[in-house]
Amino acid sequence: MANGQVVLVTTEPRGGGTALRSVYFVAEGDPAKAEAIVAAIMAPNESVEALGTLPEAAVKALGLKPGDFTHG
Repeated sequence: MANGQVVLVTTEPRGGGTALRSVYFVAEGDPAKAEAIVAAIMAPNESVEALGTLPEAAVKALGLKPGDFTHG
């Protein structure tokens, strides 16, 4: 197992208003690949941004396998 990524998803409300932000933990070390994994399930009004490294110990503690992710 290796490090993962912390990914931020920002949801822009369709009718305007305050954006909602959610954090995902992805078992993928490459930031671009981690973004793509999460973006594959997001809606058109959501943006995805890798924020930084998720240590290997955290990936293991979350029980994530390569390519898996969970909502934080």
